[in-house]
Amino acid sequence: MPYKYESQLNTKAGEFISFLSDKNILADIISDSIRDYSIKIEIKDAGVINLFYSPNKDSYKITIQDIKNKNLIREIENYWYEFSGNEIKEYYSNKGIEIDVDGSYQNGVTTYGCVIRKNGKVIKELSGIVDEVEVDGSYQVAGEIKAVKEAVNWCLENSINDITIYHDYNGLEMWAKGIWKTKKPVSKSYSEFMRIVSIKINWVKIESHTGVKWNEYADKLAKNAAK
Repeated sequence: MPYKYESQLNTKAGEFISFLSDKNILADIISDSIRDYSIKIEIKDAGVINLFYSPNKDSYKITIQDIKNKNLIREIENYWYEFSGNEIKEYYSNKGIEIDVDGSYQNGVTTYGCVIRKNGKVIKELSGIVDEVEVDGSYQVAGEIKAVKEAVNWCLENSINDITIYHDYNGLEMWAKGIWKTKKPVSKSYSEFMRIVSIKINWVKIESHTGVKWNEYADKLAKNAAK
């Protein structure tokens, strides 16, 4: 019996494999890897691409596993965005300091990730595990908060005073501006920290897991930190 979205996944995987071939990257579908919502693509002598389909959004996304070469990972991700028509997003100006932040909670561990760019070029990646004392029952939200605090501290240490932060959790901006009331110690501490920060911050809210390049990258940094 065929899997639920087998036809769509095979078609999309085949199209991406052909696209990669034009870029001199050899790949093929892994036999018996098809499931209702996913399929695996093997990059020759390198690793695996997991291709996922969301029927509700009629959209696809990829994750990459077992590829240790960071340059190859970025190359494949860039090719995916180009292939799926999402390489250029109106969110990013590629001017000045732009930062994407994200948090994650997996298997009882809260992590954070942020990627800092100057004029569109990555200049710093930050990620790590959030101490349980800091998490205090807030889980992923604590990871989101930690990502902002680490990014801001890095900017302070490097005399950067004007930044844009892209985030997918609205509370980061609302608490920082004092618009939302802080009910938990984690958000209260964050609000107090942001209140005394001298950096000018332009906040940009984006939708999570919609193929926005650097948001997905920050999410990956956070998830990888748990490993």
